[in-house]
Amino acid sequence: MRLNILNTVNDPSMPGKTGDDRVGFDASAGTAWTLDGATDVTDLRPFNRAESGAAWVAQALSDRLIITPHEGESVQVYFGHVLSDVRERAAKETKLPLDTLPGEARPVASGMWMRLEGDTATFAWLGDCMAFHQRGAAVTVIGSPDKADEETAVARTLLAGTIAARRAHLQAARRRSNEEAIAFGLDPRAAANLKTQTLSVQPGDTVCLISDGLYRLVSPYATHTPEAFMALVAEGGLSAAVSELRTFEAVPNRDMPRLKVRDDASGVFLRIDA
Repeated sequence: MRLNILNTVNDPSMPGKTGDDRVGFDASAGTAWTLDGATDVTDLRPFNRAESGAAWVAQALSDRLIITPHEGESVQVYFGHVLSDVRERAAKETKLPLDTLPGEARPVASGMWMRLEGDTATFAWLGDCMAFHQRGAAVTVIGSPDKADEETAVARTLLAGTIAARRAHLQAARRRSNEEAIAFGLDPRAAANLKTQTLSVQPGDTVCLISDGLYRLVSPYATHTPEAFMALVAEGGLSAAVSELRTFEAVPNRDMPRLKVRDDASGVFLRIDA
């Protein structure tokens, strides 16, 4: 079986910018991915040629994922190589030595990656990017959906405090993410913390890999169920989902706390063909 890439989207929250998301695929190798660089939380610019540290790490990861796993290579071993190579690139491109960067200045990203091998699809992720797998009317949710609920609760708390307190919280969270290696970034140890799920697939199955920006339509905004989201994308493409997202974001909603009024949104929509 093979991947048939039906649609991709990478819509930055700020028109005219590249944004912090990236998508990619190699249909011949059976791989696809979406990445969401975490918004910078310091004024340090170690990668000053990039739009942001978040944009740099998302691009570096996407560039490296074009090189596919060797036959028989496990997901964890593969991502160990990926992250080692990203770190090596970072050491060459940063204007500041990597070992001098505080944890809050080291860029990280969430990501969802898949690989098709025969009649099996393996998904691997860190953070809050998600995937939907559909067969007929049934949709399987892949990822860590609890992340969206946690983010909403944190946003409500942070918005009630001062800007200084909000910044301190976000910096502490970034340091923890780097110390524990629980996100895609400059630490190969994160490969050991990958979440994975393997599914059997059939011709005609569809899959959608999305960043948290598009997943917001499902949670916390609850404008769509996973089934409704897949129906929307099947009919109008991922651009239709982006349009729904931007419409929701344009309406102030006091009951829906948001640290960012607009969020980057990206995804890959594909079908499994014989």
